[in-house]
Amino acid sequence: MEKQQTEGLKQTWWRLGLGGFLLVLMLGLLWPAFERGVARRPVLNMQTPDDGLEGTLLHESQLIRRDRSLYRPIVAEEFISAPYTPLHPMLLSFMPFDPERPFSAGRWVSLLSMLAIGLIISLFVASNTRYWLLGLAILACWLAFPPAQLWALRLKPDLFALSFTALGLLLASWREGRWFGWAAVCFGLAFLAKQTLAIAPLAVGLNLLLHDWRKALKFGTLAILAAGLPYLALDLVTDGWATRHIWGLHRSEWWSFDLMWKYVRLLGWSLPLFGLALVGLALQWRNYAMRQAGLYAVLAPISLYGAGEIGAHHNHLLETMIAWSLAGGLALGLLLEHGWRKRGWWHALTVATLSAGLLQGWLLRQTPSWYGGEFEINDLARFVPYIHSKPGDVLLDNPGLALAAGKPLIFDDPSTMGPAIESKVWPSHGLYESIRQRRWSLIMLPFNVSDKRDATGRWTEESIRLIDQHYQLEFSDSIFSYVPKP
Repeated sequence: MEKQQTEGLKQTWWRLGLGGFLLVLMLGLLWPAFERGVARRPVLNMQTPDDGLEGTLLHESQLIRRDRSLYRPIVAEEFISAPYTPLHPMLLSFMPFDPERPFSAGRWVSLLSMLAIGLIISLFVASNTRYWLLGLAILACWLAFPPAQLWALRLKPDLFALSFTALGLLLASWREGRWFGWAAVCFGLAFLAKQTLAIAPLAVGLNLLLHDWRKALKFGTLAILAAGLPYLALDLVTDGWATRHIWGLHRSEWWSFDLMWKYVRLLGWSLPLFGLALVGLALQWRNYAMRQAGLYAVLAPISLYGAGEIGAHHNHLLETMIAWSLAGGLALGLLLEHGWRKRGWWHALTVATLSAGLLQGWLLRQTPSWYGGEFEINDLARFVPYIHSKPGDVLLDNPGLALAAGKPLIFDDPSTMGPAIESKVWPSHGLYESIRQRRWSLIMLPFNVSDKRDATGRWTEESIRLIDQHYQLEFSDSIFSYVPKP
């Protein structure tokens, strides 16, 4: 008995010592990445939008606050995008609104969600390996991931929705899936916050199927009910317009492999975690939690297909990074434990595992060059008084600037309007006629209409031609401002 206690105490100190060693080294390696994130803290209270869709989502939360439907009939006279399932704008509609800092509440939701995901990742790794300090080291990797830092300071549903996904994965991993019912509820909430989050329940279902097909059947039924019943009720209440907004306005024919690959390449800085996940999945296949996390790590990149759509951004990388952090961190702890208990060449596995973990910290140390200006604060506050000074309605490529200036939004999502016109799911004559009639006292675009086209596809060639015909340039800055011709 005394020998067992001594051995157990020795193992505890080994885990604490090795985990602490990794945590200290990881924090040292990642400190420049944390400074990069800290430098963007002023964005939380910045008056103007940091991303074009922030204004759209804030506007739609205000519609809910005024008891108006998001999922209304699609007509030519207005454009209400409503691109997501409603949980996130519903939450924002209940939060206090400060007209001086209109985006702050939503950004706090994203920041707290990012931190919650990190804590869940840490708990997932620690609870399944007993390397508690190692869990904190993996948390540091997640916090250093460039897209996580960027989207934690933007009013978007991604991290809010993924926090439910991460919690569902944690619950599903405990006690060999005995908490699968609560996990199904979490996945249902994730779907109701962002409709594309289906990979995690698929991974959990496959893992349960390999473990106990009865549990898998129950889990699948509960997951479908948790997501499907509220969505069906929403669609019935809105006479089918919820589906037409959420799925119909966002057409996949506007898809480019080159655009998708531009974003997928950014995951190259996280490959050590993925490599650890694959090795852990191969060597620890019988471990329930490792198999679940490994399957998720393999399946999660399927979600990157959406990064090829016009208007997509590197938020599509977030779910894959969560999957690789969960699986890579868990594999790191299991492989260290396995290598320590074995002899001979297994010690080489311990060294290789440690090296992979430290390499991951080194790769995340610096901001990949492609992100470049993404971390620079583009404060557009100088435009707000100018927009406010214009009488009547304005038409802006960045709808958040209209909200910051106290202007109403009639067409709230240019990123979707252009593709929707080209796909013939939104009639264009209302927009075109408003330009012909010089309805807008001001039109602001991120390009000069004399170029005759918008490379992003947000504004059609016809809309650009009409603006050029009926409006004239008043100011040229990072944004081009047009007023009606006399």
